[in-house]
Amino acid sequence: MASLLHRSPQSTCEFRFYEELGDFLAPARRKRSFLHAFDGTPSVKDRIESLGVPHTEVDLILVDGEPVPFSHRLTGGERVAVYPMFERFELGEANRLRPAPLREPRFVLDVHLGRLASYLRLLGFDALYRNDYEDDELERISRAQHRILLSRDTGLLKRSAVTHGAFLHATDPRRQLREVLDRFQLDSRIAPFTRCARCNGTVEALDMMSMAQPPDDPDRDHPDEREPPPGEPERRDPDPGEPERRDPGRAPPTGDPVSPPDIRDPTPPKPEKQGRNDVPANVLSGHGATLSRCGDCGQIYWPGSHLARLRQRLAEVGVSI
Repeated sequence: MASLLHRSPQSTCEFRFYEELGDFLAPARRKRSFLHAFDGTPSVKDRIESLGVPHTEVDLILVDGEPVPFSHRLTGGERVAVYPMFERFELGEANRLRPAPLREPRFVLDVHLGRLASYLRLLGFDALYRNDYEDDELERISRAQHRILLSRDTGLLKRSAVTHGAFLHATDPRRQLREVLDRFQLDSRIAPFTRCARCNGTVEALDMMSMAQPPDDPDRDHPDEREPPPGEPERRDPDPGEPERRDPGRAPPTGDPVSPPDIRDPTPPKPEKQGRNDVPANVLSGHGATLSRCGDCGQIYWPGSHLARLRQRLAEVGVSI
């Protein structure tokens, strides 16, 4: 009880958050100044994030009219103005709080942004996405691979290890796309249909010669019936009553008692690349010159009837492809 009676009074500062930063605040604190109480001498970054605003969204902090870094300590009585990214107002580099933009904008998206990932890939941007990413994995990928972390999770973006990140205010995937393009000034970098919407691999125009089938091979469909090459012993079917012969240099078959049951291939095999027979005949004849293929998963693309609808939907948010 005595410690409570002698507790030092809290200090206060006057805060004002501008533009879209108000979206993170309680409605009563938006578009106005308000007092904020705190103990000790915390960093201004600590107080900003305690009010709900991730540091990734802040580009300028003025304390009593002077620009300060995130590490600036508050003592009480200050007036703190917090600003987002300025799109039409040039700031001196010494005043900016966000790290220098990445030379090549690459992204990693959290598990709720799958459709946005597809849109970004369709416009040619490197966008990693999986629907089972854990927050720790997203943080690690963003930092290790120098990728911009896109999320609607403010808690994830408040992590100190996340240096390049962006909160998406919109909930509609196309409006989220517009938000990303504006924030990172990407319109001039759009390169439609150069990246696979399915796996994020790079897509290139298809050489029609590579789609050609090899000459007919009578043994192709029945490899076990081929004539053995000279010097190779003739194959024969095993006698049902004969015990199985096992090559000592080969692993035992699945289910063998000595086979470790918990060993799995950590890397799933890539799907086979598509060939001429995987493309409808009418597409092959009508779009043969405009086919393209993903170099990673083998997915083949052509300008189908959906292209006009896609262009219309993107045009509604100011994206032309």
